[in-house]
Amino acid sequence: MSHPTTIRHTVWDGLRRFYRDFRRLVATSTEHGGQAVVVSASLPAVREAIGARYFAPNWEFSYHERGEDLNLARIEYDRRELHGHEYVWWQTHVRGWKQGEDAVRLRAHWELEPTEYDQDHINGVGTSVSRGVENLQAALDEAGLPYEHHEDLPPGGSGGHH
Repeated sequence: MSHPTTIRHTVWDGLRRFYRDFRRLVATSTEHGGQAVVVSASLPAVREAIGARYFAPNWEFSYHERGEDLNLARIEYDRRELHGHEYVWWQTHVRGWKQGEDAVRLRAHWELEPTEYDQDHINGVGTSVSRGVENLQAALDEAGLPYEHHEDLPPGGSGGHH
């Protein structure tokens, strides 16, 4: 949120907060199981590391998953044809949940950018968990953050971080 130094800033911050709260009421789902990356770092360190690699807040354009502490996406231009349609805007979408103070569970997927392809995005056209996880791991490798890749981690990351 911006620093409310004017009435205009205060109004826009209030509208953003209202929208995020409203989104939680009408567009909430639960965390899914499957591929995940557990990073050995604090939530602020993870946010900073992948944020420095062009991942930005994505709260306004995605469903809210209960308990999520992080919601970032990196938009990319990648021309490809699927089902007779050409798509050029994609995103790697990352959600995260704190696992104590020194670990964060991340789930990522590659998908159509939702503001350009709203219905195809919702319908999951072209979605790839594997590609999303690979893109996330490349960003974590570049940042030098240690992590464990899990092929099938249940929701909530039961068993915790090793």
